[in-house]
Amino acid sequence: MNDSEYGYDWAIEASEKMKAFIRSGDHAPLIGFRSQGTAFDLAIPTPEHYLPLLYALALKEENEEVTLFNDKAVGGSLTMTSVKIGV
Repeated sequence: MNDSEYGYDWAIEASEKMKAFIRSGDHAPLIGFRSQGTAFDLAIPTPEHYLPLLYALALKEENEEVTLFNDKAVGGSLTMTSVKIGV
């Protein structure tokens, strides 16, 4: 990891929880992101970049696989983790 790839504790916590919810298919906590605590509040100060994730996950069919990629923290609090649904 170089100096530009690091994450604040709250950013890492929020990212890990979000990824766990995505992988498990448990979307309710992602929809109710405002009730997930301080890490989510700091990670999502305004939702315009977060809400498209919910729309994409809503289109996922039950049998479709989810793959996460581009999963690096940059500048302490920014992650560009991306989700691929399906083949």
